[in-house]
Amino acid sequence: MLSISLALISQFAFSDVTAPAGIKSKGQLTFCSDLENPPAEGIADDGKTPSGVAVDVMNALGPLMGVKTRIDNYQFSGIFAALDTGKCDAVVASVAKTPERSERYGLIDYWSVKSGLLVVKGNPLHLDKFEDLSGRRVAALLGSSNEARVKQIGNKLVSEGKAGITLVSLNSYVAAFHDLLLGRADAMVGDSVVLNYYMSKAPNKFQTADMHVPPKTWVIVTLKNNNEVRQALQSALDELNTSGEMKKIVSKWGIEKGVELCSSSAQCG
Repeated sequence: MLSISLALISQFAFSDVTAPAGIKSKGQLTFCSDLENPPAEGIADDGKTPSGVAVDVMNALGPLMGVKTRIDNYQFSGIFAALDTGKCDAVVASVAKTPERSERYGLIDYWSVKSGLLVVKGNPLHLDKFEDLSGRRVAALLGSSNEARVKQIGNKLVSEGKAGITLVSLNSYVAAFHDLLLGRADAMVGDSVVLNYYMSKAPNKFQTADMHVPPKTWVIVTLKNNNEVRQALQSALDELNTSGEMKKIVSKWGIEKGVELCSSSAQCG
């Protein structure tokens, strides 16, 4: 576990959000995150500082409560256990909203994201839906839901007597984008946050193609019975949206076309 990132509070000194007593007494709002998922949650070039669009959101939420933000880095497999045992106040780690998580935890919607493909500019291969990937090479993040979806569709294509999908599963989106850049893949599959981020790196070479699958809602996760923390986080998130700060954050990372912003007045999913 790596414990890093204390955000300054002066930017939001006049916020009306009230920090829960436990957070106020500590002087900090602590998040558990998985900092191996850029551009949402990652680490800067110095090898220690949290960096990413969701990191910027976390760093803004603490100051809105009048406290600092602390981000502790965990492997995703252990992140909910860390929350359960009180090692953090909330989890932000590109967590998708599911019925099972809704039953067990308190969830706060913050973005709705689509699944899609990053393809060559002009989409010369006409890759408009997952089934169009028949006979193509596709780069994907190992263990991701989109990797599983492509596998499922590839198997279905083969069962129908069509050419399957050659799936190139890699340990990072950086590696997946590199394969696409070098022409070793015909497309890269991912969520719209990732795809719009990498498209912004080479806008004249690539474009996104949204797939016809339901969007996922990403959530901040709290303990189920901790209504005080959940309500404070919801209020802070609403203020980020109302002030326009959330739009600035997503625009800074070039993903504004890849997310729908969620709040109390604009719920997602």
